[in-house]
Amino acid sequence: MQRSVGAHSVVGMTVIAFAAACVLLAFVPPAQAAVWTALGTTRVFPTTRPGTQHVADLTAAGGEYEGLIVGLRGDVQRKVTVTWSAGSDSLLTANAVLDQVAFVRIRRPTSGAGSKPGLYPDPLLPRDFGQVLTVPGGSSSLYVLLHVPYQAAAGAYTGNLEVSNGAERVSLAVRLRVWSFGWQRLSVRTAFGVDFRTLGGSQVADYAMLAQHGVTPQMPRVVPRTQADGSIAAGPYARGLDPYLGTDGLDLTTIVAPWVDWWPQYSWRLKSGNSALLNYLANVCRVFKANGWQNKLIAHPMDEPTSTAAEKAADALARTLHKASARAGFRADFLLTDDPRPTSLGPLLPANRFLWNDVDIWCVRYFYFFGRVPVLRKLQARGAQVWWYPYYNSSVAKLPSFVIDKSLADEQVWGWLMYQWHVDGMLYWGVNRWGAARTGKGNRDPYQDPLSFQYPDGRVANGEACLIYPGYYPRYGLDDRDAPPVSSLRLEALRDGFQDLEYLKLATSLCGTGFVDSVVKSVTSYPYRITYGHVFDFPKYTTSPAVFETARVKLAQAIEQAMAQRASQSATSRRAL
Repeated sequence: MQRSVGAHSVVGMTVIAFAAACVLLAFVPPAQAAVWTALGTTRVFPTTRPGTQHVADLTAAGGEYEGLIVGLRGDVQRKVTVTWSAGSDSLLTANAVLDQVAFVRIRRPTSGAGSKPGLYPDPLLPRDFGQVLTVPGGSSSLYVLLHVPYQAAAGAYTGNLEVSNGAERVSLAVRLRVWSFGWQRLSVRTAFGVDFRTLGGSQVADYAMLAQHGVTPQMPRVVPRTQADGSIAAGPYARGLDPYLGTDGLDLTTIVAPWVDWWPQYSWRLKSGNSALLNYLANVCRVFKANGWQNKLIAHPMDEPTSTAAEKAADALARTLHKASARAGFRADFLLTDDPRPTSLGPLLPANRFLWNDVDIWCVRYFYFFGRVPVLRKLQARGAQVWWYPYYNSSVAKLPSFVIDKSLADEQVWGWLMYQWHVDGMLYWGVNRWGAARTGKGNRDPYQDPLSFQYPDGRVANGEACLIYPGYYPRYGLDDRDAPPVSSLRLEALRDGFQDLEYLKLATSLCGTGFVDSVVKSVTSYPYRITYGHVFDFPKYTTSPAVFETARVKLAQAIEQAMAQRASQSATSRRAL
């Protein structure tokens, strides 16, 4: 498995019962155990007590990433190694990577989250099997990530992880059940902000690592050479985009058009109806149309309009885009970070029906979403898409977020919530905000200072818009200047949720919504009346990794049963002919 594209998924520890012969393991008495396994969305803190589980029962679909935690406990700093035992199945050994889970020290807890100062596990430092690792005293953890190839045969695969924890030697059984279904790529659409300046090495490799987690950067650092009349160098622009959008490249699902407040570098860039702007947008759209990428293109030139005048300016820009893209033979999608309102909900939230025919993607702030559901359903019925725009705010204790000092359920639940609320995509404002908390400027070391965002009023958030870490960091043995960014437990949990969404979609197509809805209710619920207005009730959701895992396996078993029934019915029909 290539380290440059490694990362994570979910872990099922006790869900699938295999043959009793698999229990013949090296035994460590639970009372003395300092090595154990846990679900991949489990966090091990320095004070975490040792677990007693020494068998990792994993399940995964073809194409899925599945992770497990190896917990370690010791009184002092010591040396640790992890290797696969002889006889371990090659599907496991050839498709697994090892990460050491590092701690970040939170000094100022995220405002409103109810968390405490201290060490939190988050960065995943790439390591090698057999490498001698130094681990601190207390409890810590390693992260083992398995990737099941898309074409892998369904069935059971077994192996053993041999862990040397100081003087202790423990054998951990790994038992993987591969389902008879899968996917080649995640289908979720996302657009996450990336600071080009701080990523090192190959941007294609950086974007590959993110896309592998279901995170699509809003746009690559590829813009067309543009003239004052809006003409562009189409050939070089298409060649620059091909590694990101081409089927032989990353084949990203989404890209934001190079139409932002800093590009094109002419005063007409945000002047609706301007002939040069129309020409520029039409030329960009022609490149996408000529290469079959038109369904990947979205435009997002204006962010969060807060007045009728600003919304009317956005509407004029949307019409300009649609007029320009029509010249290329399609309608490009205009995304607006706003919410539809048939009536005014206050001075900052006026009615905006004039937008409804021109906005193709309503990217609604999660905070406001649940008071707009009735209107959004009507617009979806007319063909509009609905996306979510989450961000840290004062209701962080009630909302799923990306901050470090909350449960990893905050990341995993996104896939379930998107399914339950018929949300088509997600926009998020950053993955590598490695600058000052107040301004985003300068160089902040996220390994040493996780406080990534601060409001002017003093509220702070740890890890907001900061889901990855620098891949070059000699202090932690990361010596390759061209290495892709380092993942985090939060990013892994987010991918888990996006993978769960694939299960939910497939189960719906095969088993119907009634069954799937009953499974979803075990993870998240909304015990309130759905209505339009100022509604700040939010879905409740479990924080238990085991509940997520049980729900996912229940979906998988139903999918397999439905597929088997269809295959049997098809065979019977063929015999009848």
